Amino acid sequence: MIFRTNKPASKSKASSAETPFEARRRALGEQEAALKAATEKHRRFIEVAPKIAAERQKEQREIFLKNAARADRKSPHGAVQLPDSRYLHNEATVVSPRTRRRDREKGKWVFFLLVALLAVAAFWAWQTLAHPAF
Repeated sequence: MIFRTNKPASKSKASSAETPFEARRRALGEQEAALKAATEKHRRFIEVAPKIAAERQKEQREIFLKNAARADRKSPHGAVQLPDSRYLHNEATVVSPRTRRRDREKGKWVFFLLVALLAVAAFWAWQTLAHPAF
């Protein structure tokens, strides 16, 4: 006689192992969950980014005004001039007036040097071409 039990049949080793299809399905599910989480994170950042940018701009403006007010106590005009932001693409490109003056002076010297070199080259060419060596 065959005895029957109420226990479910035990699974064999072959059925308990994960098939390649199930492994691929599980991996894709994990990737999908990670992508959804990243998408949600980026969506939240995009919503908050304008507020963060406005706060940073306000802080930078306050710092600039504080520094400008401190520097303008010595100036005869006493006025605070904000930089023209139409042409500034990066806040790091703000240049002090002293630097611009130094660049103008340097430009004048470079121009003088180039004109002198042109005169020397013209004199050399005239001496070489106009007066034959023999």
